[in-house]
Amino acid sequence: MDDNFLQSTLKSGLFDIGDSDERLKWLKQSVAALVKLLKKDYSLLPNYSLVALDPNISDKEPILNDVEEIVTKYWKALRGKYPDMPRNIHRGVILNALMELGNEDPIAARIIYLTSTNFYPYTKLGKEKDIVSTLLTELGEIAEDHAVEEWSLIEEEPKLRLGKLKIDNLQFGKIELDDEIVRSKLNEALSNAPSGHGPNHGLHNPQYKEHFKGKTTEAITQSFDSAFSDLNKALNSSAIEDPINKFLATFKKSLDENLKSSFDSILAVERRSKLLWWKETLYSPSLKKSYREVSKPILPILMGSDLNEQVTEITPISVDYLLRDTLLILNENKGEKIKFKDFFDSLTKDSTKSEVTSLLPEIIESEGRISVTDFIVLFLNDKAKLKDFTDRTGIKLNDEVFIEDLSVTIFHDLLTKRLSSK
Repeated sequence: MDDNFLQSTLKSGLFDIGDSDERLKWLKQSVAALVKLLKKDYSLLPNYSLVALDPNISDKEPILNDVEEIVTKYWKALRGKYPDMPRNIHRGVILNALMELGNEDPIAARIIYLTSTNFYPYTKLGKEKDIVSTLLTELGEIAEDHAVEEWSLIEEEPKLRLGKLKIDNLQFGKIELDDEIVRSKLNEALSNAPSGHGPNHGLHNPQYKEHFKGKTTEAITQSFDSAFSDLNKALNSSAIEDPINKFLATFKKSLDENLKSSFDSILAVERRSKLLWWKETLYSPSLKKSYREVSKPILPILMGSDLNEQVTEITPISVDYLLRDTLLILNENKGEKIKFKDFFDSLTKDSTKSEVTSLLPEIIESEGRISVTDFIVLFLNDKAKLKDFTDRTGIKLNDEVFIEDLSVTIFHDLLTKRLSSK
């Protein structure tokens, strides 16, 4: 685990374990156990991230109880020292687990980063502000580097890397004509023909001529057949096949790499072109109409949802700015913020809100901290009351937000659902 980050957590004063090396060991064991738990189910990451960032999280938060079960396996006398819920110890354990997991896997880093940056503007951080900032900076860089790699255009000219075809250790046995076969058959050729004509009659005699040709041809044929039979036995086929197969395997690997690079570059161009066309046309592919025809309350929800459907789960931060700029084209009140209370009030009065209800993913109702988007889903389906907004999200109803930032928040939350479901 990252001991430097853990030491920074302790130095921040978020919680105090004194000079006890034993307690430090227990904390490390708790972090390792939580990392193991989160690795099994990435869908837990958004909720754990939201709890870790909130210094005012309720003592009744289910995630705090789950973390306490882990911590007390090692620090058995925890509640003897801290009779009340030791929120900051548990948050410190979560923060360290998130940092470790995010450094191991860019997908985890992206989920944690997207969720945390959505909530970060509304937090009231104290001593832990610097370590949270470090967490977001480091995991944000990991996530962005990964996304840029996915979306990058290949500028280098593809080249096939081929080795030379070399056939080593190809050896032939000693090949010789069989003297005995030649000698025996030539003797037969020079002997009398069955018709009684012998060598003394000369080759001008047709009958002896045919006899001589047949026997000498037979002698040569059998001798060469014997020689090539020895050649076949001496030849090692693998000495030829193995280097050829190795050469072809190297060729295929190099060709596949070049084709993949070219294909990835084509995909990157297509993604960018598709997004630019979306911004240019201001057309909603889900509702099959212009965004100019959509009511203002549902516009940030719709555009965040539409953009989520058009991109891969791994997106660079520049896509966030594309969404903001596209919304600004449609927003007459540029630069003005709206209170969350007013946003939900306008959503309640909007007769077209059902248009986006079916576009948002269904969620399983549960207790504890949830994202803004999850609350919107529950609210639109009459499963949550506005008075519960602060308890469920950690954000006050009087907190203000730019409409374009709200749309980006919804976009982030939908991306994290896709990422964490894999």
